[in-house]
Amino acid sequence: RLSACPTLSPCAGRYTHTLSPYGRGALRSSVWPLLRMAAPRRVLVVGASGMLGRSVMREFGRFPVEFLALGTGNSRAAEQLRRLDVLDEGAVESLVSEFGPEVIVNCVAERDPDAASRDPARARQLNKRVPELLAELCAASGMVFVHLSTDYVFDGGVHSRKLPPYDVDAPTHPLNFYGETKRDAERAVIAVQGARALILRVPVLYAADSLSLEESASLVVAKVLLSQEPVLVDHWGSRFPTLVDDVAVVLRELVAWRLHATHDAPAAILHCSSPVRTTKYELLQLMAATLEVEASHVRADDQPPRGEPRPKDTQLNCTRTWLALGHKHAFTPLEEGMARALQRFRAQFQEVAAAKPHPS
Repeated sequence: RLSACPTLSPCAGRYTHTLSPYGRGALRSSVWPLLRMAAPRRVLVVGASGMLGRSVMREFGRFPVEFLALGTGNSRAAEQLRRLDVLDEGAVESLVSEFGPEVIVNCVAERDPDAASRDPARARQLNKRVPELLAELCAASGMVFVHLSTDYVFDGGVHSRKLPPYDVDAPTHPLNFYGETKRDAERAVIAVQGARALILRVPVLYAADSLSLEESASLVVAKVLLSQEPVLVDHWGSRFPTLVDDVAVVLRELVAWRLHATHDAPAAILHCSSPVRTTKYELLQLMAATLEVEASHVRADDQPPRGEPRPKDTQLNCTRTWLALGHKHAFTPLEEGMARALQRFRAQFQEVAAAKPHPS
């Protein structure tokens, strides 16, 4: 009689149910260890309520046979997340011990350079101490640690005289305090022996499910379209806006790659960035066209922006990432990504546009 028996699939450790003429008892004892090896790998995503963290959780959730992910959040913790104050080291240690992950992904950061400089003590705790603690916990239990870093560890050549695109081993020389905290975190994580660490540097990000325009340093630019007051917008710095969903796919693939590396493999630094270059001014013109609103009041500003100093160009070279994965990721086109990201805000912009007086 034919009956359903789980058998191993050749694809990425999956197992599926197929029909076997030998019944349920047909699985030899030598197969059961393979099935146990195919059990989901436990992944703890710290900072899963944020823009990137939400996407990382969705991505791991697409592969329930390979991964079982638990996400944490604090002030924005959703119902399906575990509330966790990452600055409470005892609580962090307790959750790691309770869940017993094989992988920890750190998406927590103070990512606003101006906010980081206003509260440097908090920024240093979030950006340096939290990843250092997570790396220490990973080292103690042989877990893989993935830490998200930034292209702002580079200076665009201002002091280093090293121009982009930056390879993974290019000298770091951040221009602002935020960049310093992220560089210091990289050094602290690498210094933890046995953490099986992977540091993934990314550029400015945006999401298709942003809770507000302010959540993304890319999307917030669109706010100037809600007014007709003349305004200057940065046309000086080059940026490479990258959809978080693309980063999440690459991150998941890198986690699988790292899990198969030997436990004594050295810490790795890799890059993930869309290759599409733009300025805030050019991005704003694309947004106006996407939203079908007026942008004639916007003028290009060719001078460096005010506030914390920012590098002019920090393009990341992703070649070593594609070599590690064995393929190059196809990034979402900027026009398509922005259309998805702005869709939920379209009515707000068109309502404002309809209320504006038309020139006679």
